[in-house]
Amino acid sequence: MSETLPPISGRQIAFIDLEASGLGPKSWPIEVGWGFHGWPARSMLVKPHASWSLEAWEKTAEELHGISPDILVRQGTAALEVALVLNAAFANADVYSDAPSFDGFWLYRLYEAAGVRANFRLNNIASLISAVTDTTPEDLFAQANETEPHTHRAEQDVRQLQLVYTLALQEAR
Repeated sequence: MSETLPPISGRQIAFIDLEASGLGPKSWPIEVGWGFHGWPARSMLVKPHASWSLEAWEKTAEELHGISPDILVRQGTAALEVALVLNAAFANADVYSDAPSFDGFWLYRLYEAAGVRANFRLNNIASLISAVTDTTPEDLFAQANETEPHTHRAEQDVRQLQLVYTLALQEAR
């Protein structure tokens, strides 16, 4: 089958990845990356919101993504602006993540701080893959990791999700 299969629902296929201050229950989003199938990925750093405590900052997380609180304060975008950009981008999209429980939690924190509601629902990329191929998500991620490694930076990790989907389409039933 062709790599240009239409989206399953007739909506755009989009991917999202978030990086965070840590993995704890008070952690908060620091970077969001997103992209659509066939289009370049984008990302935004998120300025710490006044309601987010630096006590939730984990040095081990910073070592993974390489983003410091100082960088976020200087270069980050306010939670409200990030939330509105995502709502505009995903208005007609099915949005997929490889870690929807984590990404969903951080999106909740983002939208809560912004004081607006998300207009999209987060889905697991495994469900998208299983709709097109019998190849396992683990196998596709292993293939994708050779050219688009998982780096714990949101834009790069979205590029990996885009590649995983492209590989799934190439191996379509």
